[in-house]
Amino acid sequence: MGIVHGRSVLAAGLGITVELIDLLRYPAGVELRLALTAYGHAAQQARYETRPLTDPGDPSPRWSFLRTHVRAGDLAGEADPYQAPILSTGTTRLIDFRTTPRYWIDGIPAPVSLTVTVEWARIGLAATSSTIEIGPVPHALP
Repeated sequence: MGIVHGRSVLAAGLGITVELIDLLRYPAGVELRLALTAYGHAAQQARYETRPLTDPGDPSPRWSFLRTHVRAGDLAGEADPYQAPILSTGTTRLIDFRTTPRYWIDGIPAPVSLTVTVEWARIGLAATSSTIEIGPVPHALP
């Protein structure tokens, strides 16, 4: 295992920031860790979109969430969190909403360019793509 990419901003909008916390490279794949922080109106909308549904029989409530699409060479698809996002709201006067989803991406060869597209239109984050260069696993045995 090795960290092959550290913290960087992937997307920023009015009151919204999505950061790459880090990217961990394993022989079997890549762990992608993100953090979305929202303030003001975007945070209110994010809290509304991720609220617990109190009446499972009511078809009108809808959830939305940070969508993450990943492309590496010929491989592409929607990334699903392998660990449920950690949500926090109102933790400080400055942060109104924060989620830290983690994703597992199987079988990514190294080195490779990984294109990550993040989007959450319902809170005001338009689709934004970033390219991350992934090198070999540091200190890996041949």
